[in-house]
Amino acid sequence: MLHNPNAATATKADHGRVIFDRVSKSYGAVRAVEAVSFDLEPGTLVTLLGPSGCGKTTTLRMIAGLEMPTDGRILISDEDVSTLPATYRNVAMVFQSYALFPHMTVMGNVTYGLRMSGMKNAEARSKAEQALEIVGLAGYGERLPSELSGGQQQRVAVARAVVLQPEVLLLDEPLSNLDAKLRRQVRDEIRALQQRLGVTTVYVTHDQEEAMAVSDRIVIMQGGCIAQDGTAMELYEQPRTAFVASFMGDANLLDCEALRSSDGSWVAMIGDHQFPVAASGVEAGAAKLVARSSAISIGPASERTGVPGEIRSCTFLGDRVLYRIETPVGELFHIKHDTLAHDASENEVRVHLDPARLRLVAR
Repeated sequence: MLHNPNAATATKADHGRVIFDRVSKSYGAVRAVEAVSFDLEPGTLVTLLGPSGCGKTTTLRMIAGLEMPTDGRILISDEDVSTLPATYRNVAMVFQSYALFPHMTVMGNVTYGLRMSGMKNAEARSKAEQALEIVGLAGYGERLPSELSGGQQQRVAVARAVVLQPEVLLLDEPLSNLDAKLRRQVRDEIRALQQRLGVTTVYVTHDQEEAMAVSDRIVIMQGGCIAQDGTAMELYEQPRTAFVASFMGDANLLDCEALRSSDGSWVAMIGDHQFPVAASGVEAGAAKLVARSSAISIGPASERTGVPGEIRSCTFLGDRVLYRIETPVGELFHIKHDTLAHDASENEVRVHLDPARLRLVAR
């Protein structure tokens, strides 16, 4: 990274802050990102989450300076970098493919950026050794990338980024090339490292569990726009739309009529069945009832309360059992974690919905 002679000196409070002010990006007639605005607090790990084509990677590349916005402003550490190329931004990026040089040793890969900036070899090597120790790869400097496991290669890519001491660290689907077990291990390592370094980090993924595990804040994107942002718990418990409810963990989404009682409480009507609802994100009228598995319990068919249901399938998954239940209000899925209480002979049941865990959102 080169020094930008026109850069303003950021205050300590703004060091690493990333601001998008109505940023858009077009490719011809295609609008990849549409008027996106956010303010990322310094030292936090923020995840851009969404399905393929939602604009999250384009947004990340605009922070990096690999793409320039069509409209709007991007500020890093209180400096307008909207038109600055990547070489003038104090950011570092870990690519999905890691992008390690196969002919270089681990040490050569990690020192590359430092040497290109003019640092002497001895100093670059000293800083690289510190970075490798931080990521748990002390003593691996003379190995080639081909001699490392996928998880170790990923750590080398992170070391190569953090050795530059960037204001902002960018991670583009960093775990997509790892198997499921290793993903869980490495994501915890990335989170611990980010907290240790205190560097502002923007993390891109399509995996909601991964996002919830590592993030201080999650920005969910849909169609180039921000659908909703907040903490993992806020997005899971208080989704504003059916898209957010379904993307942040599985949810039963039922068409209903939202009604408000004279006392201010909400009721969801589905056919002849009505369900009290603790919270609503919509006005009265057509809506979706969000019922996560945790809002559902099942009991014997002899019970007089609840909705009658017929178990269409039950799948044993080791630590849980997944039920598919046909009811008059639609098919519901329910997860029971007490596998010892599972009775495969059950067929007819009664389904209960907990009003405190239900929410209404727009269709």
